[in-house]
Amino acid sequence: MKLNLIINDDQSARIENVLLVSALALFPLLYLTMRGWTNTLTIVLFSLAVIHFFRLPRSAWGIKNISGTEWAVVTALASGFLAILISQLLRQDVVIRAYDGPLRMLLAAPVFLLLMKKKIDFVQVFQFICPLSLLILLVFVHSDPVQMQAWGGRFTTYFVDPNAFGINTMLLSFLCLFSVDAVSKDGAALKLLKYAGFMAGFYLEMKSQTRSAWLAEPFMLALWAAIYWRSKSKRELLISTLISVSIILGLYFLVDFFHARVNSIYYEISAWLNKANTETSAGFRLSFWQMSWILFKQNPFCGYGDLGYQSQLLMPQIQSAFSPEAISLMGSVGPHNEYLANMVRSGIFGFIAVSLQFFVPGVVFIRGLKSSIHRVKSASAMGLCLVMGMMITSVSQEVLTLKYTNSFYGLMVAALCASVLWKRPVEI
Repeated sequence: MKLNLIINDDQSARIENVLLVSALALFPLLYLTMRGWTNTLTIVLFSLAVIHFFRLPRSAWGIKNISGTEWAVVTALASGFLAILISQLLRQDVVIRAYDGPLRMLLAAPVFLLLMKKKIDFVQVFQFICPLSLLILLVFVHSDPVQMQAWGGRFTTYFVDPNAFGINTMLLSFLCLFSVDAVSKDGAALKLLKYAGFMAGFYLEMKSQTRSAWLAEPFMLALWAAIYWRSKSKRELLISTLISVSIILGLYFLVDFFHARVNSIYYEISAWLNKANTETSAGFRLSFWQMSWILFKQNPFCGYGDLGYQSQLLMPQIQSAFSPEAISLMGSVGPHNEYLANMVRSGIFGFIAVSLQFFVPGVVFIRGLKSSIHRVKSASAMGLCLVMGMMITSVSQEVLTLKYTNSFYGLMVAALCASVLWKRPVEI
């Protein structure tokens, strides 16, 4: 397959283009395998974008050259940073460390504008890198048996906890599935690579024992079926559905840890609702959410910052309603919900920020699904897969609190939105 990644290929910037494509291709490769990999490449891509725009004549810097949709994407990528800035100014409490994660997503904004200008077809290269990253990760995890036992047998790597590991391997796995025939009709070898990546990701996710990822899977499969039911034969969809259902049932009845973990969701929630046992994994989360809502109502505009809420857990309204263990854990680990975590941290501005981070690219991708251009529709489907997976798992996990997750999500949104928007500027 001949790759033509840069459509607007300025021959005078050959070195810049090579570095840009190389960094863009590599940032997902060792995302969960090597600490600092994705963060470093985010900084490299940002630096390339800054250098490129400073090389341009001043006449090319005009705001009028950026469309309304592009401004919306830039605002979404900057929203987390702005939410913290506004809430800190309102509290008169500026803490530089709080910007670590949101800054990474902000750095993706000029990268998005550069990709729009260069007209880079990200999916062409990502369709190879995504399955390769999961296959490399599979080998890496099995090469470190000590780490495999550090979390009671749950799969992870030396810098990623099992929940983040499970969610992200689930996302990468489905991105492999959504990438099948994304650019053109895949050859047998490429299709085998993508399905191998999908299965590797599915296996890693299962072994991480992350229930948040498991609960998202039916929705991801439904999204895949909803997008492709017109383009694929009814027989192919029926076979895929039967295989998926058979795998899920097989796991439930034949794999002990899967059976036990799935059943525990029902028992733990029931026990919390009945007040029979509120100190379970799910029970603690439900208590955290209630405490977070109380905290938000107490300070809806300013928030408390990363740690300021801890002293507020001593208020009688919380002390009288929740167990000491739940309150202590809330102070240590936070709300375990991306939406509530941002509301506690930055008030209503935090909620607006996380909503923009999901819904702005989501709207871009939903519109892109209506395109008659195959590659636009494919990039939109992959983008919607990413956003939907993050939105669902955000309910029970804080998915964007770490620097490397901010870097990955920011660059993926930048690259996929750019791949959709530059191909159909009139339609969007």
